Amino acid sequence: MDVIYRLEKKLPLEEVMELYRIAGWLDETAQPALLEKMLEGSFAVQAAFDADSGRLIGMMRALSDGVSDAYLLDLVVSPEARRQGIGREIVERLAKHLASLGVDWIVCIGAPGTKAFYDTTNGKAMEGFVPWRFENPQDNS
Repeated sequence: MDVIYRLEKKLPLEEVMELYRIAGWLDETAQPALLEKMLEGSFAVQAAFDADSGRLIGMMRALSDGVSDAYLLDLVVSPEARRQGIGREIVERLAKHLASLGVDWIVCIGAPGTKAFYDTTNGKAMEGFVPWRFENPQDNS
């Protein structure tokens, strides 16, 4: 498959929604405005498009201050485009873009079962670090 890679935050929302649904991150009630805000709030988005059809086949977002720190999240590739190096290329292009801006703390939390994938990238496991998730605390007053 021939692929075109672009840094682009204005993506076809229905195609983004489909990728997020395939990944199990959205249900059928999700509205395009939600994803539009997510994309607009991202520092950078690396997208992959099928060169023949122009259809979005993969993407990943970065949240960053643009100076020192960045967090990579939401890597998703359509099922028919998987196992062709597209996901790895998306991750590495996005990390390279951030590094070119001087960002030197670029991290990503791999979901369970993704270690083998991330081992194929330029990323290195951060031994001794533990990710923390903060839930929305309930108001107990």
